[in-house]
Amino acid sequence: MAKRTWTARRVGAGICLAVPVLALLWVPWYPHDVPQFAGMRFFFWYQIAWIPGCVAFMAAAYALRRERPRDRSQRDERQG
Repeated sequence: MAKRTWTARRVGAGICLAVPVLALLWVPWYPHDVPQFAGMRFFFWYQIAWIPGCVAFMAAAYALRRERPRDRSQRDERQG
């Protein structure tokens, strides 16, 4: 069961990394002048809006891939 969970977490992390890449590489989605936000064309503010989005997706991928710390009794047993 642990291997299955690890694989699911790995796939989830891959999806978290792929979403921002695909959203920014799919240019026909956002090369428009309208709607404008604070005087900026959609093309520019769409890319700027993805900066915190990318950070959030990378943090989620990191959290999924990070090995959980074991409690003290399990660490002591492993060290022998």
